[in-house]
Amino acid sequence: KVAEGVRMIARSLDGLLAGFGVEEIDALGQPFDPNLHNAVLRAEPDGETAADTVVEVFTKGYKLGDKVLRPAVVKVAG
Repeated sequence: KVAEGVRMIARSLDGLLAGFGVEEIDALGQPFDPNLHNAVLRAEPDGETAADTVVEVFTKGYKLGDKVLRPAVVKVAG
């Protein structure tokens, strides 16, 4: 029951922030952009993923309009 309560609070907070125009930065699978992403690891390139592509998100990033509130902390291929 505690876990469900925490999930309900998180959904309410997400809705409240969205009402003010705060958006999550879509990072996974996107080309690395130093204006939106903070790369903390680099992965070995493989045949499926292009170089400089985000392959893992450690911390979600958020923006308000065009202003970045917190960059996404990510792992980048190659």
